[in-house]
Amino acid sequence: MTPEECAEEQAMEIEALSSILMDDMRALPEDSGDGIAHASTACWCIEISAYGDNDTIPDDDEGGDDAVLGLVFAHSAGYPEEAPLVKCRSVRGLRDGELLEIQSRVQEQCENSLGQAMIFDLVQTCKEWMRARVGASDACDEETEDELKARLEAEAEERLRQMRLVGTPVTEESFKSWERSFMREMRIVLPTDDDANDANTDGRMTGKRYFATRTAAHDDDGDGD
Repeated sequence: MTPEECAEEQAMEIEALSSILMDDMRALPEDSGDGIAHASTACWCIEISAYGDNDTIPDDDEGGDDAVLGLVFAHSAGYPEEAPLVKCRSVRGLRDGELLEIQSRVQEQCENSLGQAMIFDLVQTCKEWMRARVGASDACDEETEDELKARLEAEAEERLRQMRLVGTPVTEESFKSWERSFMREMRIVLPTDDDANDANTDGRMTGKRYFATRTAAHDDDGDGD
């Protein structure tokens, strides 16, 4: 990938992640002590807990494990051809030994996923680790690991599809820019004030002038041959 292609891929991933994760993902200020010191791009933090909004906390966890893992990441210049910079931190309730364990898993997955956007997959790995940590995988639902992954991927695809449906809104300025490019491509000369007599009262080119212009352009092409 060229540097421009890498930058475009990174921007698209941030946009998709923001749409999928919403309030669970936030940009970290440059002077934040929670960021990655040697990062050359913006640092982001994704907060991950064992239980989702629709999960039922099992009876044997009456206190409710409220631990939250923060997956901090920043794109490297060559990402996704290069691994991103990642750091696992405790937002709440995680011990140093646990952070070392999940950090090792995340780093290993980064090395095995080079060449493709991987942050969402890293989030799923952290989520599964958090659930396994409190025994939530079997206690909260009957989904297998493959079923859970398939459901999450389907939900992500649906959100991305909804994003694509929105598209880019057309403004008056963007339409005029497109119109000028189209006219140049079609070799159509827009009417000037001197051509007012050949134009409609609303300033649009008459059919007579349009075909005269196209005929002239065609004749020019014939002379060039």
